[in-house]
Amino acid sequence: MLAQLDSIQNLDEVVVVDTKLTKYSEGFKVKSISDSLTSRNNTSLTDVLRFNSSIYFKENGYGMVSSPSFRGTNASQTAVIWNGISINSSLNGQTDFNIIVPNAADQITIRSGGGSVQYGSGAIGGSVHLNNTISFRKAQRNELELSYGSYEASKFNFKSITSNKHLYSSVNVNYINSINDYKYINKELKNENGAFQKLNVGYNFGARFSNHILTWNSNYFYGDRDFSSTITAPSNNNYKDVTTRNLLTWTMNSNQFISKVKGAHLFERYRYFPDKDNLQFSEGKTNTYIADYSLDYFASEKLKFNATLNYTFIEGKGSNIGSNQRNTLSAIILMKHKVSSKLSYGVNVRQEFLNEFENPLLVSLDGKYQLQPWYAIKTNASRNYRVPTFNDLYWDAGGNIDLKPETSIQAEIGNVFNFSDWELSLNGFYIDSKDLISWRPNETGLWQPINIAETENYGLEFSSEFSKRINQHALSLLMSYSYTKAINKEKNKQLLYVPFHKATGLLQYQYKNISFNYQLLYNGEVFTTTDNIGIVEDYLVSNLGLEYQLNTNKTPITLGGNINNLFNIYYENVAYRPMPDRNIQIFINFKF
Repeated sequence: MLAQLDSIQNLDEVVVVDTKLTKYSEGFKVKSISDSLTSRNNTSLTDVLRFNSSIYFKENGYGMVSSPSFRGTNASQTAVIWNGISINSSLNGQTDFNIIVPNAADQITIRSGGGSVQYGSGAIGGSVHLNNTISFRKAQRNELELSYGSYEASKFNFKSITSNKHLYSSVNVNYINSINDYKYINKELKNENGAFQKLNVGYNFGARFSNHILTWNSNYFYGDRDFSSTITAPSNNNYKDVTTRNLLTWTMNSNQFISKVKGAHLFERYRYFPDKDNLQFSEGKTNTYIADYSLDYFASEKLKFNATLNYTFIEGKGSNIGSNQRNTLSAIILMKHKVSSKLSYGVNVRQEFLNEFENPLLVSLDGKYQLQPWYAIKTNASRNYRVPTFNDLYWDAGGNIDLKPETSIQAEIGNVFNFSDWELSLNGFYIDSKDLISWRPNETGLWQPINIAETENYGLEFSSEFSKRINQHALSLLMSYSYTKAINKEKNKQLLYVPFHKATGLLQYQYKNISFNYQLLYNGEVFTTTDNIGIVEDYLVSNLGLEYQLNTNKTPITLGGNINNLFNIYYENVAYRPMPDRNIQIFINFKF
């Protein structure tokens, strides 16, 4: 049977950790970020996605807390998925994209549209996937990158992979440090109290025997950041965070079935120092335990099913939330039917139990129709949700234990055009959300979260990729543009920090051993007040990069450099928080 053969080949060659992304997203817009794009902006995941996606980032000064707006949704409505598991904080529901080191992932993928059926709470605007692939092919690779630049910024990246047909092992170590004291353009000020350092260590292991595979994914992160001043107010804050993630997976293949048993532990802890010269701090931490069983059934070469049962236990403690727990049991059924060589569709259902909320039945539908070899239509619709976080429920003082989950209905239609050297996509989307959690002052003046806000998000996304090689010349051009309307129905105003317009561009040219790249980012103006009077002005910034590869017999060496904010443009990403002036980074990369 072809389905059985396909599954065995996948086990023999590459273990795909997140099969929901690869096998059950036919009608969704899915974009992978290539290694070359990651290397251009490898300080943080914020840098990678800011210049290479339609996601907008609200960053409180360079290197500080960074939160996304995906199709106009807020940070807790964007899920970050690590090897198939959501790693959004249980404390505030968000992922700080400045504590995610992109080099630690083998694949970075953006899945647009609602994903709560597959990935649970928070996947409303879309999801960002960080995957580590395990390959049972004979290999021995090592890579070392050293970098130094403006603001005494130094980076160290090391990755090593050893594998054969039975065993796989990889380790990566990433360290970044900067005093981050850039000057504010046209002002007699600089970014004070902005230093940061980050250490990330990852390890991945795989063992294959007969039709069984055992894999282990592990990641440790430590961050130490001073929180920057603003133009108007000094700061002496400090913030330290630690996260660990461990995932053990046992995969079994038998005839028409593939079953997976997973066990995971996630830990996060932050410590906030209002005065870094004082030992007093506030703290929050969570331990998350996950047990997961999934079964893939290949009814035929055209019809496949996945059934998953997931149990998650979360224990949270903190200076402001006390000690609390949450249990969630989820049942998920996914189906994909390839009707013909041109038409396929999927139906997905999720129901949750045990936790203290009224859990809606979530349904997702998607499909793809290949009208012509060069033109396809994709479409999807889904119901999604987000449960209140520990901070929303238990914060002292102000938490509200009577909150309901946020819910949304979303729909999307996409057009994909493929030619020999050129790919175009045009997507239109609509999201209607209710019971959004909003922190507001009550009658006593105490700020408290309540279910009140209703929003309507709609817009268009366009992307284009062109690549051409002629002899020793290689040229590629990537462009994207998004228009987003995100309206608070109560006030009929655009939501805060959601630009109407965002555009990115990347031009890459290579001749023999020399390569050149030019990046462009345009962010339209955003509103900073609910009456849409306060604004952060639009900006256009550019980066320039140059690389040269030395041809050595044993150790390829790449030398390069980047000039960021090439034209020295003054811009703010958040009000009163200027971003860096023109700065330089040089690097050397060894592969052996």
